[in-house]
Amino acid sequence: MPSSRSLRIGNVSGATGDAAHAMHRMARCGNVDVITGDWLSEMNIAWNAIAKLQDPDTGYEVGFLQQLEESLDEIVQQGMKVVTNAGALNTTALSRKVEELCRRKQHHRLVVASVYGGDVTSKVKSSQAQDNLRHLDHTDVSFSDWSSGLTPSCAVAYIGGWGITEALRKGADIVICGRVTDASPVIGAAAWWYDWDRTAYDQLAGALVAGHLIECGPYATGANFSGFKEFLPSLVDLAFPIAEILPSGECFITKSAGWSGTVNKFNITAQLLYELQGELYLNPDVVADLSKVSIDSTSQIDRIFVSGITGHPPPPTLKCMVAAEAGYQAETTYYINGLDVAAKAQMMKAQLSNAFRDCKFTKFSVELYGSEIANPRTQAAGTVMLRVFAQARRKEDISAANFKAPIYSLRMQSYPGYHMNLDFRTMEPKPFMEIFPSLIDASEICHRVAIGSESTDVAPPPETKVYPNIRPSYETAHPVPLDVFGPTKRAPLGYIVHARSGDKANNSNVGFFVRHPDEYTWLQTFLTVDRIKSLLEDDWDTHGNGPTVERCEFPNLCAVHFRILDFLDGGIASSSRIDGLGKGIGESLRSKEADLPAMFLDRGRI
Repeated sequence: MPSSRSLRIGNVSGATGDAAHAMHRMARCGNVDVITGDWLSEMNIAWNAIAKLQDPDTGYEVGFLQQLEESLDEIVQQGMKVVTNAGALNTTALSRKVEELCRRKQHHRLVVASVYGGDVTSKVKSSQAQDNLRHLDHTDVSFSDWSSGLTPSCAVAYIGGWGITEALRKGADIVICGRVTDASPVIGAAAWWYDWDRTAYDQLAGALVAGHLIECGPYATGANFSGFKEFLPSLVDLAFPIAEILPSGECFITKSAGWSGTVNKFNITAQLLYELQGELYLNPDVVADLSKVSIDSTSQIDRIFVSGITGHPPPPTLKCMVAAEAGYQAETTYYINGLDVAAKAQMMKAQLSNAFRDCKFTKFSVELYGSEIANPRTQAAGTVMLRVFAQARRKEDISAANFKAPIYSLRMQSYPGYHMNLDFRTMEPKPFMEIFPSLIDASEICHRVAIGSESTDVAPPPETKVYPNIRPSYETAHPVPLDVFGPTKRAPLGYIVHARSGDKANNSNVGFFVRHPDEYTWLQTFLTVDRIKSLLEDDWDTHGNGPTVERCEFPNLCAVHFRILDFLDGGIASSSRIDGLGKGIGESLRSKEADLPAMFLDRGRI
């Protein structure tokens, strides 16, 4: 154990392209032991696959390297460790760049470790392997069934944190990983710090949740929070979060000093509910049972306590994302304003349908974003968008002659006030990937750590447990008549209910929670699966019979959580939706009007 005190881990990146100087700020703060950052998602794994096909020396996250160069002197001075997943699809290349940086800055004693095992591209190249790969949520579908002849460009397994632990135990100062899970840097660092063994499931589960809470960076300090108005106008240049992990695995969440933002029980509750799959959080090292999780305020401002998490053995399989080159896509936007917006959109849709009646697109959508408003104060205030989006397997099927030319040719026969996006580059075909989420047996992974010329294998879990593919879903056990809450008023749901939504591949999740315990009894009864379907309205109807919806509850958080399967049109890598990550779904649902108890509304709106 490096120290008898609690471990402090600071996150400096929630996604690729996050705040460019966050690492330098965290290093200057001088109050953390380990700096971590999450640079990866399904979206930029696909981007890195495209980049690496064009240049085999790329495929890692350059942004991490830029931040490290700015921060390295401070990191060395403070004696901090750095753990990142920015290796993406080319951990070797990034590790080499980091070693060169250390030499250039005269930090010759720094030890750089590489963690391998996540890139399983070679394993899924064979047709037999593709037949064996089953869809994560639809186990009757194999990759071969789904792909329609597509060839995998890359495949990554989400490996755990024990390679990181081994690297730190061997003296590494900077640990470069590829596609480890989002929480693995935190789990790996905590296991190293406290010398946990691989069956310390309760402690590991606590570290998993700590990693989940801080991995999205400023989401834990006031961003993407439905209660944001209370903290305006100070939500500028937000701090990044810090997890103080105790030997028990319980943790405090706080933030780096000297920067704006907030950490309270409500915005941390929102972040906990973000991108969950239900009560059980599956991870390669442990499964966290969140059914009794608690998030509590402390006597200190911007500091909350997370507890009540228990752990179980991990599953024998790992999540595996396969990316395949799926063709080319293009898009453009028409702008409609003034009166009769719906009729103008209808006219444009009819003309587009006729123009592309013989197209060879694999996906084509024309969606209206926004709605007509009465007496707008400016033209901009009364303008909505009509977005045209197309995909095709072959580049020639979406070439200028087959997409841009027909689009532009309609300009002289269009609706009153026609104008469109004049950046015609959006109408040029660009490549895209499709993502196939699957599972791969953990025993097939070659998980290893390399430091210089030495390499150490990391064994698979000593104990595993099989968990059902279908998550437990249930309505509340004790519904009550809604009229017991007294008179109601028609108002947006979000006046009294918080929400946070996100994505996992093609699925969307939405967590709802309230501020007071007596409101939770109402929320449990009110928010049923059928209610979610009705609140989604036309967004539900566009899916025909509708996708599967799973529901569970978190009583200590006053929260109800939903997972909506197959809702995001294929997921962010290939979705035709503007909100392909599902981040706006929660806010959309909060805006829907319902009959809400007047007694709750009288307490003041969120």
